[in-house]
Amino acid sequence: MQPSFHYIVKAKLIRLIKDNEIDFLEFEDKFESENPIIARENAFKHYQNYIDVLLQGKNKIYTSDRQAREELNSFIDPGTKTKILIGESEVDFSDSFGNGIGIFMIINNPKNDVVYDDQVGEEIFIHGIGNISFLSDDPDRIIFELAREFDYYKHYNYDTKSKEMQVAYCSRDEWEEGYTEGEPATYNILETPFDWTGYDKPYWWGEPDNEIEEEIKQVPKTLEDLINGGETNQVEFKPTLLYNFSTGKAGIGIKAIIAKTICAFLNSNGGFLLIGITDKGEIQGLDFDFKLANGKNEKDFFRLEFDQMLEHFLSFSVKSNVEGEFYEKDGKDIFIVTVAPNKRRAIFLKGQNGKEFYVRGEASSRQLTDLEELVNYCIDRWRN
Repeated sequence: MQPSFHYIVKAKLIRLIKDNEIDFLEFEDKFESENPIIARENAFKHYQNYIDVLLQGKNKIYTSDRQAREELNSFIDPGTKTKILIGESEVDFSDSFGNGIGIFMIINNPKNDVVYDDQVGEEIFIHGIGNISFLSDDPDRIIFELAREFDYYKHYNYDTKSKEMQVAYCSRDEWEEGYTEGEPATYNILETPFDWTGYDKPYWWGEPDNEIEEEIKQVPKTLEDLINGGETNQVEFKPTLLYNFSTGKAGIGIKAIIAKTICAFLNSNGGFLLIGITDKGEIQGLDFDFKLANGKNEKDFFRLEFDQMLEHFLSFSVKSNVEGEFYEKDGKDIFIVTVAPNKRRAIFLKGQNGKEFYVRGEASSRQLTDLEELVNYCIDRWRN
């Protein structure tokens, strides 16, 4: 009997090749068992093998998840060069924009939930490093995903083999609402290598000090080349995420335009969406969007609006293929969205008149409305 969910280990490499073409490479291994906890254990062992190989390429050995993240910083960061041996093949991670490796739970039999509208094939991020998911480096979201995984085990009464643990965690919402004293929330999750030490205090959401100040990410040279190269079938510029220049207010139609581009990238060869840049390639920044925050943390506000856009127009099931990050360029913030092509199924946009299907043209997103053309495209692309 098919279990209600299984696991995959996914490794991703995004690199720039000749003629400014972006190559999205993805390696995926499936782990399934009648008792999902066994599949989970095997997935973590497989993930650890990848990490060990990466560390060996740097003459290092694994001691902890935190140490591995620090040692593999050059694997994660764009613009670095690393050669490693995986199996019998030497893989070159040179000139890469976004590498990552992670473990995902895949839903086979969704449970009814008032919060999550899970679908068959939904991916829940469990653990990983790098740009494998936009959740990878956000403990505030990871803790909720792990709690969501745990709920599935309890719902279907699966054996957890005593892998249960409790984490005391102070979320971003608690900090923003002023709950800086008292007991943090307690979450029931299954064990992962992630170190939750210190996350029972909200200090990382307060005023940064010298030890925990977040480093401002600078735009890698390779991304500068993309900006200078202009819009292509894998690069798109947008001035704002939600600010409408005609009305001076937030507009759902602006978000819809962003969502159409992401949908087209998902159904084609992937790409980069750079928000805060005009169609002429001029660095505009995100001030127009930020001024809509109304006193809230500007970047948190922007990320929340971005996440809501994904869920409203596309569904959160695409989250493992979409990752966004702030960068600073010429003293201005821009938001770069990395979209890996979806290799499993067609992605439809929730439009005003129903589902819409988009693919990428030479330098724009094109909607396929002719049924025969749409079916033939899907067959050619996802026939396997």
